[in-house]
Amino acid sequence: MLVYKGFIGQIDFDSESNKLVGEVVNAVDLLEFEGQSASEIKQNFQDCVDDYLRMQREVEGTRATPFVGNFTVCLSTDKQDKVIKEAHLHGQSVSHWLNEKIDNYLNRYFK
Repeated sequence: MLVYKGFIGQIDFDSESNKLVGEVVNAVDLLEFEGQSASEIKQNFQDCVDDYLRMQREVEGTRATPFVGNFTVCLSTDKQDKVIKEAHLHGQSVSHWLNEKIDNYLNRYFK
């Protein structure tokens, strides 16, 4: 695994091409890179991220940020208590219960 500017690169070996191949796993867009050696794939990963950031600035006018898959939500203790009780009542973890509720909301309003 490689990390650069908050982006994470997952590396595999492709036995057919005899190359190291990689993918940025926490970007909104599909970003792939490859190399013959550890140093080359590391450089190509960094170049891939830099090119992606440059393209986002030029095309979108914004800076791309890595997708991390989680975020913090601040709730009052009263709301936390309600969420924990509801999750427990449904036999679910808090994370699973919240994800289910968010999915239901998003599916209703964003088709």
